[in-house]
Amino acid sequence: MDIGQISQLVSALAFVFSAIVVVVQLRNVRHDRFVQITNGLFQTWQSSDFMKAQQWVINEMPINWPELQKRRGTDHETNFVRVTGFYNRIGTLVTLGLVDGQTILRTIGGTAREVWKKTEPLLADARREDATFLRDFERLLPFCEACMKD
Repeated sequence: MDIGQISQLVSALAFVFSAIVVVVQLRNVRHDRFVQITNGLFQTWQSSDFMKAQQWVINEMPINWPELQKRRGTDHETNFVRVTGFYNRIGTLVTLGLVDGQTILRTIGGTAREVWKKTEPLLADARREDATFLRDFERLLPFCEACMKD
């Protein structure tokens, strides 16, 4: 083996090693991004304000749009927007592949499903005002159902 062949072999090995390092780093970045995003979501989900709002939606919210519309500008509207917006955002993150739906919904899937049960009867009327209202939340439901079966 001459010096030229040794040089080519060393260069090839360095290239392969560099590629392996890049792949490992990309996996770590994806893992770090997942941890950062889900930590923020769980902080919101576990906050006292969110839990109170969520309990209002699940247990007390009226299930007809005209009655809910009478509460515009009140804490009830804030509760509704906070909770449904949160789950819609998770639906967006899952749909875009930024968060694994199976993983995050193992914790919050049950309450997401309960919120959806209260929200679904309002959709037809709400979507007359905004055709895309809670579409990503709706896309989240198959993930919720799958998590509840596992």
